[in-house]
Amino acid sequence: MLKIGEFSILSQISIHMLRHYDDIGLLIPEHVDDFTGYRYYSERQLPIANKIQALKSMGLGLALIKEILAKYTSNDQLKVYLELHAVEQREKIANMQKQLNLIQTTIVNLGHVSDIPLYSVALKKFPAHNVISVRGRIETPEDEAVLWEKLAKERASQNIQFANPVLNIAVFHDEEFNEHNLDVEIQQSVAGRYHDTEAMKFKKIEETTAATLTFKGQYDLLPEANGEIMRWITDNHYRLDGKRFNIYHVSPEKEDSTGNMVTEVCFPVKPL
Repeated sequence: MLKIGEFSILSQISIHMLRHYDDIGLLIPEHVDDFTGYRYYSERQLPIANKIQALKSMGLGLALIKEILAKYTSNDQLKVYLELHAVEQREKIANMQKQLNLIQTTIVNLGHVSDIPLYSVALKKFPAHNVISVRGRIETPEDEAVLWEKLAKERASQNIQFANPVLNIAVFHDEEFNEHNLDVEIQQSVAGRYHDTEAMKFKKIEETTAATLTFKGQYDLLPEANGEIMRWITDNHYRLDGKRFNIYHVSPEKEDSTGNMVTEVCFPVKPL
């Protein structure tokens, strides 16, 4: 039998930790003196102590190690478990690498002179939702109001129930950034299903992951916001995966001052 100090030296586990392992039922002494309370271990427990140390070095917590020692009694069983754990660890490492890259690229880009805060770019997942929409060509971005007026007239013929919160969206279908003759589709999120009219279409928008940047201010900041998001997409190893769109959280319909507009610029993306 080995005294706790001797077992500590041989196992390279501190006396404090051995007492803790005993308290949680992870590594219980083979004998405890009823009179003195001294703990005694046997040499047969050294392989268990080594296994505990090995599993700890893999980043496993004590509660999990206790479960492993109780459930996975053969090498084959332990191998299967550790293979699954390896997959989880690789996913964590990949996520941490993404986070580190985000931090590094943000540090670099904070040095750029811009009215748009690059560090506000966020990756968002928009759930599937129903919309009513009107699509058309407009000469300049300022003419988008014509499409919104058209949608308002078209929806008047039906008892449209808006989603909560309602999303006012403009989707840009042109392959390139154009300043004139724009192919734009405006959408409003709705609850329920509705009939198409000659100009208004009802459709379901599938789930979308997008790089987004929300800013407050006039719409002439949009080109700069687009540029900042494109830089973010490139720096963080994504690629475009759909048509860019804007969400107008606060629009001229709700706010007279253009300086108080709140716009979210969105670029659907997926990893390279």
